[in-house]
Amino acid sequence: MKVALLLTMFIFATTPLAAQPDNRGMRSSLAGVYTTAQSERGHKLYLERCNRCHGLQFGGGNGAPSFGGPTFNGDFENYTLFDLENRIHTSMPRDQPGTTSKVEATDLTAFILSQMHAPAGPRELPAYETVLRLIRIDLPQ
Repeated sequence: MKVALLLTMFIFATTPLAAQPDNRGMRSSLAGVYTTAQSERGHKLYLERCNRCHGLQFGGGNGAPSFGGPTFNGDFENYTLFDLENRIHTSMPRDQPGTTSKVEATDLTAFILSQMHAPAGPRELPAYETVLRLIRIDLPQ
């Protein structure tokens, strides 16, 4: 019994808590993490589903934030692309939450990055949580 208790205490003491961020392997959203073609697909989706709330010029409206500016920046500062993609996937559009697929949400995330002036790169942003959690949202200066 003592051995099991000591072993449990050792494992608990030496295992990092899940809530603690591990910054090893993190990349910036400014490092070319999506493609132009992916952003264009996201733009098409945006025009079909998002502009009625966020506006054609991406300035927000109807209670929805713009893509940039203090509201958007405050909402996603120190977050990862998973946080943004997951919010889109689970809660957008507001009148039909949860109807946006993971792939569509990732394409929309790529489009939002393009609107934030993050550069495109040679590879598409994958719709995988493990990858998206390793890309932090950085805003251009």
